[in-house]
Amino acid sequence: MMTSAEKRAAVGGFLWIVAMVQYFVAQFAVAAHWRVPYSWRDNPISDLGNTACGDFMGNYVCSPLYGVMNASFIIAGLLTITGVGLLRSIWPDTAVATVGLLLLILAGAGKVLVGAVPENEDVGLHMIGVLNLPVAGVAILLLSLATRHTRLGMFGLVCAFFSLLGTAMTLFAPQLLGVGGAERLAGYPGYIWVFIVGGAALLPKRRSAEVVPEMA
Repeated sequence: MMTSAEKRAAVGGFLWIVAMVQYFVAQFAVAAHWRVPYSWRDNPISDLGNTACGDFMGNYVCSPLYGVMNASFIIAGLLTITGVGLLRSIWPDTAVATVGLLLLILAGAGKVLVGAVPENEDVGLHMIGVLNLPVAGVAILLLSLATRHTRLGMFGLVCAFFSLLGTAMTLFAPQLLGVGGAERLAGYPGYIWVFIVGGAALLPKRRSAEVVPEMA
């Protein structure tokens, strides 16, 4: 019999999985509809949600399904935030974990902002939303340090390292992977972490003890 905390965590885990699956599916679906091929290396993810056709910050942008991508940003952000509250019990009640979870909520809010304010409508406000990437990286770092489980903690530290490395490359050496490639290095490790933690939370307690922290 699952406890109430385990049930909440399972629901939160499911929401995190849905958030990431729909987000990746949306990217591929929207990119596939570009008349001029979308460059995963040179086009930022935000170009998929750009509502106009033409040159934008050095790239030609024309995304017929921009509404799908912007909706996906918002859904991913809202489900991330909701999942944080439901999954609170899988981390210890410490200051480090609490700060990490608050930062993850902030990252989710940033993702919502990215979808609500496309880059071509208000680039400054949009870029504030894009800060969800490094914020999520720091959040994962703190939550990985706070977890009681060594393997999950190590996995999280690796994800946080590559996420923050991608952020640094985006700022200081985007030419190495391209703007789009560096941004994906900054974001994808965190999305994979969210998916894995969400899946672990769905496991029954007798199995989840092997992969997630002990439920409170």
